[in-house]
Amino acid sequence: MKKTVIEGGRGGVDEVRRKFSEVRDAYKNVLPKVDPALINDILERTRASGEGGEGEEPLSYTIEVFTKEGIDAEAARQYIISKTGMAPAIFDKGTHYVTNQKLTLEMLKEISDSPDVVEVHGSFCGGVGMRGAYFERRW
Repeated sequence: MKKTVIEGGRGGVDEVRRKFSEVRDAYKNVLPKVDPALINDILERTRASGEGGEGEEPLSYTIEVFTKEGIDAEAARQYIISKTGMAPAIFDKGTHYVTNQKLTLEMLKEISDSPDVVEVHGSFCGGVGMRGAYFERRW
């Protein structure tokens, strides 16, 4: 059997690895508290649908926001309602907030930039409704 040599070393695989590393670095720099899987999901769905960009209708996600201890849960609840129009389910002694809401990368940036937020996870729900808390905080 004859070995075939592909131009560019490994057939462009190294470029994919390099680009992926650049994307992950951008995630860490811009949205450091957000689960990369959530960012990927939003980007893939908005790319596929043509929605979710500036001025487009955002997609529905169930998001889970973990905060520092000692946050005023009622004040956080009111803030979330004022921003999203949705009342969050609150767990773990006021450190875990779950909402079903429309979501964009800009909204994730605002959440991630909050000094009270520790981490953010989520999953696409397509407007079906909240399934409840799913993630646990990574300690």
